Amino acid sequence: MTGPGIVELHQRIPFLLSQLGVHIADDFVTRLLPYGVGPRTYAVLMALAAGDGQSQRQLSQRLGIHRNAMVAVIDDLEEKGLVARRPHPDDRRAFAVTLTDAGRELLPDLDVQGRAQEDEITASLTAQERAVLLGLLQTISAGLGMSPGVHPKLAEG
Repeated sequence: MTGPGIVELHQRIPFLLSQLGVHIADDFVTRLLPYGVGPRTYAVLMALAAGDGQSQRQLSQRLGIHRNAMVAVIDDLEEKGLVARRPHPDDRRAFAVTLTDAGRELLPDLDVQGRAQEDEITASLTAQERAVLLGLLQTISAGLGMSPGVHPKLAEG
């Protein structure tokens, strides 16, 4: 029963964004499973694709992942043969994290999964509506002070 001025949940933007967010996040995890990576390791691989050879500290700051957690992520990726630690050219105390050939070969498959998910989610929208939605979501995110490309859940253990 709703009273005057009361709206149902499906008419509330925060509820819809949360509902979609949970669905999308769960679906993304499922899409990445066959590749042996999760959202956090995906984010690190994508960050390295955009700028290979970053230090663990740089990756940690860029992605909002605590430095101790970043060590575990890099250890996992290194174990899987997707990245390698090399001496950093500008800092003797740091390592440069670089994509291996296997890591580079995996990136297109991961990108296909991300694009396929986006296409499925926005299938009911026109190209113009999709562009408007993207712009509105970016405006909301910026208005809340969120860092572009940094997912707050990545920082969690």
